[in-house]
Amino acid sequence: MTTDFSPYHQLWARQLLAEFEDIQSQYGLALEAPIFEISETLKQYGSWQATLRTIRISAHLITRCSWDVTCLILKHEMAHQICSELFHDTSSDHGPVFQRACQLLGLPASYRHASSDLPGPATSAPSGNAQTEKGRRFISRIGKLLALATSANEHEAALAMEKASQLMTRHNLQQLQEDAQSDFASLIIHTRSQRLESWQRKICVILLQFFYVKVVTSSLYDPLRNAQVKTIEIFGREENVTVAEYCYSFLAGQLASLWQQNRSRINGKGLRVRNSYYLGLLQGFYDKLKAQKELTEAANPPRPTMAPRQAHPTAIAILIRAEDAALDQFVGLRFPRLRRRSGGKTFIYRETYEQGRADGQQIVLHKGVAGQSSGQGLLLAENR
Repeated sequence: MTTDFSPYHQLWARQLLAEFEDIQSQYGLALEAPIFEISETLKQYGSWQATLRTIRISAHLITRCSWDVTCLILKHEMAHQICSELFHDTSSDHGPVFQRACQLLGLPASYRHASSDLPGPATSAPSGNAQTEKGRRFISRIGKLLALATSANEHEAALAMEKASQLMTRHNLQQLQEDAQSDFASLIIHTRSQRLESWQRKICVILLQFFYVKVVTSSLYDPLRNAQVKTIEIFGREENVTVAEYCYSFLAGQLASLWQQNRSRINGKGLRVRNSYYLGLLQGFYDKLKAQKELTEAANPPRPTMAPRQAHPTAIAILIRAEDAALDQFVGLRFPRLRRRSGGKTFIYRETYEQGRADGQQIVLHKGVAGQSSGQGLLLAENR
């Protein structure tokens, strides 16, 4: 049975106009708004009709894909509009003029060509190159180490987690030294909620501090609910993004599981009690990762025999700053006018929080990450 989405068409066209204006504001453009039409065609996801000044977007695209993909197709058609109205190029090909227009919109390379096949919503590193192959080997090794952390032996589990942490640090420093300008990837976590919880922001802080990624919280339109929902977007090297996504999903699942296991011994009821316990759990896990990182750094000081570029702390700092600058530029293509904000006040029950903090010290990352979907302090970047 085919669902009739025609009642949504006017709402979607209105939202596309809002996205069009927002993209203009973000990238500093001055285009005249076109007419927006929702088409029923299965042959084209989008089109720009210069003579009619109309952008058509397929309802099939909107219902099949998440809204971020629809926005990328919208950018593609806006690039054709730029060619027509700003560059006065009457051709409809995807040559140098079109590529220049795409650059103005920060459009990923995978969305700059004419194709009936949709690429993935995330901007990812090219497949098959040496750098990506290194990343796959790294993810495989991390997965095997984290799988060992399921051991009932506390010391064996802790050792596996410590080795995984050391491997992440060593891998990323090596990547910095070998190729500071390598490709980055991004991935969107859809919360499906109109509100971002304090515990979700705390997980983002953990990702920022310990997983070599940057995180942007934003909102994305849900076309079937006609509502804005919160998203968490992770940016970084492809392998780091994969590990960070796994960590987010794992921790979110652990919070609910540990709450169910321990709620009978916790005084009080309601969301504030639960969130106090959640935040305590995450702070305990944060403390554990921080202590492990400090031990790793203390146990592995620079060797005198290392090359000066490797051994000198200033050289490493310069490399990290270069990495941050390159990653910031990559994030800027997606969010050119990014604002930063600190977390607001969260009211907690101290006793419940401390109970959670003690339990959080026992959390160990487990299960492999293969095949599954530098810090900024306590600031999360947010796009509104």
